Amino acid sequence: MKTWQRVLACFFGGCLIVGAFWFFTQTSLSDGDNQIEKEKKALISEFNSNKENIFSQINQLITEEKYDEAISLASKYQVTEDQALLKLKDQAQAELTKVKTQKQITDLSNELNTTPESELQKRFDLYSKLLELVPDNTEYQTKYAELKPIVERQQMISSQFTDESGVHRKLEKFIKFKLKDVSTYKHLETKYVENDDDTLTITITFKGKKGDSSKITKNTVKAVVDLNGNPIRIISWK
Repeated sequence: MKTWQRVLACFFGGCLIVGAFWFFTQTSLSDGDNQIEKEKKALISEFNSNKENIFSQINQLITEEKYDEAISLASKYQVTEDQALLKLKDQAQAELTKVKTQKQITDLSNELNTTPESELQKRFDLYSKLLELVPDNTEYQTKYAELKPIVERQQMISSQFTDESGVHRKLEKFIKFKLKDVSTYKHLETKYVENDDDTLTITITFKGKKGDSSKITKNTVKAVVDLNGNPIRIISWK
């Protein structure tokens, strides 16, 4: 067989394979569509034959507060697009949502009751969640409003310190700038006190070489900073 004949034979052979594949694919899809259509018609027929009984079952499940089962049964026949059926499903769904919401409220309220007054951030978060569920609750609104400025102040203060060692970021930076040899710096402890004028008094204890000293000594720096952490004045350096 000549080359061009072999090429032509391969071409037609390929066309036959592709054509056969397309035919069987379309046949399979058509069979699948037919099966779905048959199942749909069977459900519609079943629903129309037992409509009164199906409605009775769904209503009974709603009365017994078995909302999941009511929704499942209504969904089974949803393909019928029966408006009364869809309305019953929506009713069951609404009741289920109410139950779940009430459970969330109860769980959050119980957690709130067991949370100490001193844990302001956690109590604030719980009131925030409760307000999302019950926006018109005046008690939650009041507590949220009371805690918000306090929590925001705490967040401003806590952001001034590192998570690792708890040292005050900006005051430590100032201390390192003043040291003779930064490599000798070792943080030991940081304490702070909140003042009445929206400032903090920070006390940092560390080891390092200060000024012209050649010795590594223990130092304590006390300074006043604003609520953004900016040093206002150094009270002492011992």
